[in-house]
Amino acid sequence: MTLKTFVPEQASKSAEEQLGLAKIQIMFEDSFGMFNARGGAISDVQLEREKRQATEWFRSSDCEFFSDLAGTEHDTVIRLHDTLTYNYNTGKITLSEVRYAIRNLGLKI
Repeated sequence: MTLKTFVPEQASKSAEEQLGLAKIQIMFEDSFGMFNARGGAISDVQLEREKRQATEWFRSSDCEFFSDLAGTEHDTVIRLHDTLTYNYNTGKITLSEVRYAIRNLGLKI
């Protein structure tokens, strides 16, 4: 922890771990409908389909692969996603707080 910022310092991660973490973060964002890289208009039906596919990804072998790559357990990633989803759906946290949590996911895994 640094004295100036009071933010815990992350242990340095390898390039592979950073890649795995980045993919997991993108899928977290997609599962909440935060499609920053999408161009053009997207219909409500397409939006829901993309969110559903991203949510289903967390229980796939692809997620297991990227979890291993990130240096964490697949079950840990699923638990974090389920907890974040529950807290958002029940109104305990806002979309801004979800975004903050996703950006700081590296501190949890």
